[in-house]
Amino acid sequence: MRIIQITDQHVGKEEDQPHGVDVRHNFQRLCRRIAVLRPDHLVITGDLCLENGDSEVYRWIKEEVDQLDIPYEVLSGNHDNPCLLADVFGVTADMKGQELYYCRTWEGERFLFLDTTPGSLSSRQLDWVESHLRSGEGRCRVLFMHHPPVIAGVPHMDSKYPLQARYREALELIFAKAREPVRVFCGHYHHARTIEESYGTVFISPSSYVQINPYVEHFQPEHTTPGFRVIEVQGDQLRTSVHFMVD
Repeated sequence: MRIIQITDQHVGKEEDQPHGVDVRHNFQRLCRRIAVLRPDHLVITGDLCLENGDSEVYRWIKEEVDQLDIPYEVLSGNHDNPCLLADVFGVTADMKGQELYYCRTWEGERFLFLDTTPGSLSSRQLDWVESHLRSGEGRCRVLFMHHPPVIAGVPHMDSKYPLQARYREALELIFAKAREPVRVFCGHYHHARTIEESYGTVFISPSSYVQINPYVEHFQPEHTTPGFRVIEVQGDQLRTSVHFMVD
């Protein structure tokens, strides 16, 4: 099974080109590449919108993704509105209160999709995660979320925009009790990182908008080459790689 993860599109209005980047053109290029690779599933892990959740932006992205004719899932990031997103993408049944989180079963394996929009998770969502990871009903080792559940060594993001500490600690305790090592695939940091933890591995995927310089305290673009991640699950083996859309 092949999964492509894309994250942090930051699409604005048609005329918006933040940091000189034509984000809509980038997204269309990315969709053309995905169409060639033909994954079994596509996962979009949040920050679809440039600043704030926007129904027009969601509709534009949905039209582009629908043309791929590939099953896809979508998550909310801190620049999104989960209620608007769920309404446009037709997944309101997956809303629990103001949070969009859910489970999907692909080829007999459960995949969890979390909602960290405000930089936190409700106690209800945390209980739901723990229940799935400790359940004996089928394998569950992969989670998708927007924020990394760890401090990741990108100073600008670690100091200003991390998942709040109490929720990192809560997830660490939950992951430690899981029936097998946990693999977390996320975004938010606009930089590719792989972080080994006692409970498993956190894979941070690059943005399709801009990558952040991880060696300075302030926000500074490192480059504007859009990236994405490929995840391949075959039995006990999980392979993953990061790709950049070099002209």
